[in-house]
Amino acid sequence: MSNLKALHAELGHVNELLADARSREVTAVLARFRDEVELLGITEQEIRRALGYDRPAPAPAKYYDPATGRKWSGRGRRPAWLAGKRLEDHAIDAPRPQPWWPGEE
Repeated sequence: MSNLKALHAELGHVNELLADARSREVTAVLARFRDEVELLGITEQEIRRALGYDRPAPAPAKYYDPATGRKWSGRGRRPAWLAGKRLEDHAIDAPRPQPWWPGEE
């Protein structure tokens, strides 16, 4: 049993050494990181995006299907609802035909 106690004590000491070494390494890495961020003028937003915390905003829709309400940004594969159709006819900023009523000009 005394051998087991000695091993646990030794393990505790090794764990303390590992924690101290990790702490020193983290401090050194963060200091280098801080220096490089300052040198390059990297913004917090760029760091957050690079680490995957912030995602870029989705591209705004450029095309609209009035029958279904679906929208497409124009990026990626063309959706099935636009197959064989002219993009200009579904552009969101395209002028829409105005209804005409007799007597209105």
